[in-house]
Amino acid sequence: MPPAVVPAAEPSRLGSDAYWYPDAAAGAGGEPATAVDVLRAVRKFRAADVAMRIRARSDMDMNDSDLVALRHLIAAEERSEPIGPKDLSAVLGITSAATAKLLSRLEASGRLRREPHPSDRRAQVLHATRRAHDEMRRTLGAAHQRMLAAAEKLTAPEQLAVVRFLDELSTAMDEPAESAAPDADAPTAP
Repeated sequence: MPPAVVPAAEPSRLGSDAYWYPDAAAGAGGEPATAVDVLRAVRKFRAADVAMRIRARSDMDMNDSDLVALRHLIAAEERSEPIGPKDLSAVLGITSAATAKLLSRLEASGRLRREPHPSDRRAQVLHATRRAHDEMRRTLGAAHQRMLAAAEKLTAPEQLAVVRFLDELSTAMDEPAESAAPDADAPTAP
């Protein structure tokens, strides 16, 4: 697999803030953070997250769908929730045919094990193998430890503020575009 192309995390390479926020000053210096500074930090984090996942996919020689599927399988196992092909299709938003191909790839690579469902022998329960768990820990474990360490540096009120903000941001991003009121002064897409 060719080396992964990793996007830059610098705001200057991610697009101009002035496009979306024409009144925003470039850089905060020593001044108090503004809402635009917060969104710049979110953009920088998102670019770093994408870069980390690209490196993980490259290191594990997997595509994005396979890596996301493994993440969901491992999370379901941690919650002791059985997950089957239909559940995975719904979570990933892909067809049953695409899910069947994905599961075949994961099984052939030694990262997935299928078992009969305990109460419905026609159904299957999917499990990430020890290899998949070990690869995931080896590839992403150190990064997750660094992220946890960064979060632990925050005070309890700061942690609550970050959680509240990210929950609100997630809600704002989940809202369908057509329900957002158009802003007459907002720039239009090029």
